[in-house]
Amino acid sequence: MKKTYQYHKPSEAGLDKIKQLREAFSNLHDLIEDVAPSSRERSVALTELETSAMWAIKSVVCNDPESVVEP
Repeated sequence: MKKTYQYHKPSEAGLDKIKQLREAFSNLHDLIEDVAPSSRERSVALTELETSAMWAIKSVVCNDPESVVEP
């Protein structure tokens, strides 16, 4: 199976980075909800923020030399 599709168990350092990213994305999510009026545009912004968070976290896990790739 290609590495991209395997499960990657992050290292402790990777988990710390993921926690930092999740906190930052959560704070930005709250800011968008507080400042942007309820609208389609806000909904798209929040959806794209989720997408961005997913890719940022994946980049940490897939490029962590200490992560464990499990079959």
